[in-house]
Amino acid sequence: MTLDVDLVIDLEIGTVDRWIESLGPEFLIDRVWVRAEVERRGSFQLFHMPSLIRIDVFVPPWEGVHLWKWERRRRLRIDANLSLDVTAPEGIVLQKLMWYRAGGEVSDRQWRDVVGVLRAQRLHLQRDEMEAWATRCGVADLLARALVDAAAV
Repeated sequence: MTLDVDLVIDLEIGTVDRWIESLGPEFLIDRVWVRAEVERRGSFQLFHMPSLIRIDVFVPPWEGVHLWKWERRRRLRIDANLSLDVTAPEGIVLQKLMWYRAGGEVSDRQWRDVVGVLRAQRLHLQRDEMEAWATRCGVADLLARALVDAAAV
């Protein structure tokens, strides 16, 4: 469980205005920030005002670990007419470990999230693939430590 919603979206600069307009008036969003982050393939936030939910939107480059995470996504059926693509647990773990490292390895929230996903998904993880990507991303040491913490239940 996290405190916000994370979305990965493939926006192009030519579609930003139309996308923002499609959200409607219930969302607070900085159009200039969105355009800048789409150009640099970064991230931005928007807020759903009625619920006060923050939505972190990521516009990744479609290469390396980001492409791997997209290729491993899972389809989650919400009901007969709606489904969502969600990041596989291995991708969530690696992304949070990369954020943890980039943030100076001090975020208790990121670490708890990683350990929680590893515990909850322990029977369904593709460990070999996750460990290989952890090495490529420079977080193999953190993954090894998180796996130990997750096993210490």
